[in-house]
Amino acid sequence: MDKRLKKLYKIVENSFEERDYRYHILPVVGYAKKLARIYKAKKDVVEIAALLHDIGRINLKDDEQHHIVGGPVSEKILKDLGYSREIIEEVKHAVISHRAKKGISPKTMTAKIVANADAMSHFDMLPVFYVWLGGEKKKITEITEWIERKLERDWNKKLTLPEAREVVREKYKAIKILFAAIKKHQDQINAKIT
Repeated sequence: MDKRLKKLYKIVENSFEERDYRYHILPVVGYAKKLARIYKAKKDVVEIAALLHDIGRINLKDDEQHHIVGGPVSEKILKDLGYSREIIEEVKHAVISHRAKKGISPKTMTAKIVANADAMSHFDMLPVFYVWLGGEKKKITEITEWIERKLERDWNKKLTLPEAREVVREKYKAIKILFAAIKKHQDQINAKIT
């Protein structure tokens, strides 16, 4: 790993809480590198974009716009590290389009890979979602419904690369079974209460 990439890893690690970095950012990087090998994409650029895809979330209370905010933030970081204008623009597009919504869709292979890797990581994050959302004092049913909507959106809209879908297919099926069991359990509890 070259010095700039090592510095970038350190910048990203220091910018996020440990659980965000460890349980979301690094898995996105792992999935992105795997997809880069499959699609013969520029591995170094894909890795950089995956590392920075959520950089706009730092210091934001409402992260609905983190993809937009992340574009200029990633540009500054990469410029300060001495990356070329070509790499900066490719990474910036991947960051801005990684949510694949609100009219900004991934156009390059790097951007498509990062958007898919982001969605793929969500299928590994069930316990983390419960911890994050539980901290907001939401009910288990609300959390489960939110996660289910998010994963369905990921499965149906964000996972556009066939190989990405294949990698998480078994996890998706298992989560569907788990959520069906949770709903059945909740229905049984509700029937006893009423």
